[in-house]
Amino acid sequence: MSSSTAYPTLFSPLTLGGVPVRNRLAHASIQTRFIHDHAPTETYLNYMTARARGGTGLIVTEPLAMSIYNRDNYKLRAWDDNGLSGLQQVADAVEQHDCRLVGQVQDPGRGRHSIGRNDGAVGASALPDDLSWTVPRVLTVAAIEALIESWTDAAHRLQRAGFSGVELSAGHGHLFHQFLSVWSNRRDDRYGGDLDGRARLLTELIGSIRARCGRPFIIGLKLPGHDGIDGSITLDDAREIATVVAATGDVDYWTFAWGAHANSLHDHLPDAHGERHPYLEAIRDLRSVAPGIPTGALGYLTDPNECEKALTDGTADLAFLGRPLITDPAFGNKARIGKEATIRYCVSCNSCWRAIIEGNRLACDNNPRVGMADEDAPTFEASNQSQRIVVVGGGIAGLEAAWVAAARGHRVTLFGASDEFGGKTRLHAALPGGENLSSIYDYQYLTGKQHGVHFEFGVKATLADITALQPDRVWVATGATMATPEFIPEEYADPDIVPDVRTLAVQMLGRSGREPGRMVVVDGDHTEMTYAVVELLTERFENVSLVTPRERIASDVSLINRQGIYQRLSDKRVDIVTNAAPHDLDALDEAAIDVVNVWSGHRQRIDDVVGLTYATTRIPNDALIQELVDAGIDARPLGDCFAPRGVMAATRQGYEVAMDL
Repeated sequence: MSSSTAYPTLFSPLTLGGVPVRNRLAHASIQTRFIHDHAPTETYLNYMTARARGGTGLIVTEPLAMSIYNRDNYKLRAWDDNGLSGLQQVADAVEQHDCRLVGQVQDPGRGRHSIGRNDGAVGASALPDDLSWTVPRVLTVAAIEALIESWTDAAHRLQRAGFSGVELSAGHGHLFHQFLSVWSNRRDDRYGGDLDGRARLLTELIGSIRARCGRPFIIGLKLPGHDGIDGSITLDDAREIATVVAATGDVDYWTFAWGAHANSLHDHLPDAHGERHPYLEAIRDLRSVAPGIPTGALGYLTDPNECEKALTDGTADLAFLGRPLITDPAFGNKARIGKEATIRYCVSCNSCWRAIIEGNRLACDNNPRVGMADEDAPTFEASNQSQRIVVVGGGIAGLEAAWVAAARGHRVTLFGASDEFGGKTRLHAALPGGENLSSIYDYQYLTGKQHGVHFEFGVKATLADITALQPDRVWVATGATMATPEFIPEEYADPDIVPDVRTLAVQMLGRSGREPGRMVVVDGDHTEMTYAVVELLTERFENVSLVTPRERIASDVSLINRQGIYQRLSDKRVDIVTNAAPHDLDALDEAAIDVVNVWSGHRQRIDDVVGLTYATTRIPNDALIQELVDAGIDARPLGDCFAPRGVMAATRQGYEVAMDL
């Protein structure tokens, strides 16, 4: 620990369960999908090592396969000794860097994020999951007792493998949470009824693990705060649960989580549409039940200043970060030595969550190197021959390619038609909920400057501009333009009459106040930026209608973010019309639009219309490429100019083309 750090509390040691921890920066449990056939892959070991080596004091693993009911092949095998060697590999990768490794004990019960039901689910009572409608098989008393024994055996196995402890995940709507809630636990045996009964599964397990593993050994706990379900767990209930659990005397740290497997799922991972670190005040209140138990701050903490404040104002003793440590595994080292400006910051977009829930591997919008061997301190191997590279386009794909190529020793010039860098991502960053996106292009630009990229902004590069530099190759990252939808007749195909949502957003950002009448948005895009524009429009017009030909909105958005979009648009009283498309625009002369149901042909009129805009799929702006090719120049498209794509695909492609040189 550096005595000169600006964050003396964050980088001060503490002891948990008799185990010394070098600092108070903790990696919250995040599923990676880097496990294969229950064993750690090289990518998984890289991931864990990078974060331990990068300055994190404690890492909580993703949920482990610890019982007969929970043996997904993308989880580490901990239910018997056949998995011991794999567990030892993970423990060695982390603990050798003076970072404590804690294994998470969790079972989803009836909870399921994925499409379809979970036929193997078990639970407290025969009640459906709100999201998948999975009805679990009810655990008998004997089955519960066997589960406690299985989890205890597995915890002891982790201890034998070199883990420093376990964390019992009793929040987020998982199995322990389902037992704790009077809404989801309707049992009348010893594991139901009053709070002592509903908490018995958890308290007996805590006692069993302590009896088997003794001390030193960390037993951590994640408990529910407000779970957002009517009739379930409120903050008052959470306080009572905490009181019962604290009475065991065996909890070495705890933290509190929000949301559940329900319409409150989006409370689990708050983003920039709400206030920063929204749960700290409630966590401070909940810890007062047992102030002696070290408490973790959790929920939308993204920078070291926020962590330090939470550790010094009475809220917490540890700072649990998940998404920010995916984005930059060296977060701890950089903060400790005063290099916060070099941290690649999390944008809280939840793309990482989407990647793992939809069955892919963990990935990040702002870190295309997740899981690489030198991720915490990348060393860019110099190319065999330095090349002259020209990048045309100042969006995030071009910026990423430019700085990485320069870091590898190439001479890079980037032309940007705008006076500012960032492309369409800069516009999105100016819209509601988008502010964190600025950290992507800010990092790329500053790092590019450090590596010698020559930037020319406010220049719409011509063939002559490019050939004058005698480039070895050119990457064209000039973006894409929204296609004019077929329902707009030629006489209205003018952005001054019917603009696309981006054009309209630029106009609206320069205004204030609300205009009377209704703005109609026709959504053929279904990406996050469209709904950010819709939110902006609710601030500029008395009424907003959102029309889409699909059966729902936000089809190209993760479940957790889609919930947030529905919540916000519903709160702002946006009129959402699904399965419909404009029939024609003849009624515009009467301040109305006719939309037609795409299945039945039924016509519906929207009145009091003062404006119309649209979001559609995009067409690449790739005309420059053919000019360059005809001139004998190696020119390749990048980003939206290659094919319209999201942030993650853009940064990854920029990184990969530069590494392929």
